[in-house]
Amino acid sequence: MASSDLEHLRMKSQVAFGQRYRLELMLAVAASDDGIICLTDLAKELDVAISNLQGPMRSLIGAGLLTPLPRGDSRRKFYIRNASAAWAWARELHLQTLAERTSDSPHQARSTNSGL
Repeated sequence: MASSDLEHLRMKSQVAFGQRYRLELMLAVAASDDGIICLTDLAKELDVAISNLQGPMRSLIGAGLLTPLPRGDSRRKFYIRNASAAWAWARELHLQTLAERTSDSPHQARSTNSGL
């Protein structure tokens, strides 16, 4: 994803959730084939610090969208995605964000600002 698109996605997440990385995290979790994720792996995949994802992760757990799995022998902590319409909604919000970005053009921005 282009840097400007990523920044727009994070701004949308901030408005929708009060957290810059929650929507990005939700999209990564929703894209997981088996619904089992690890915060360390997601941080690497999204190229963000783990600390940026810890608050959004706690929020998703608190909302019942993710459940921590027992640690077992692994040093890494895994979570499982719970069934919810929230995952489809996150995808829809992302598509809306992409549509907004593609509909924004320099011409539109100039004509909007010309009346100021």
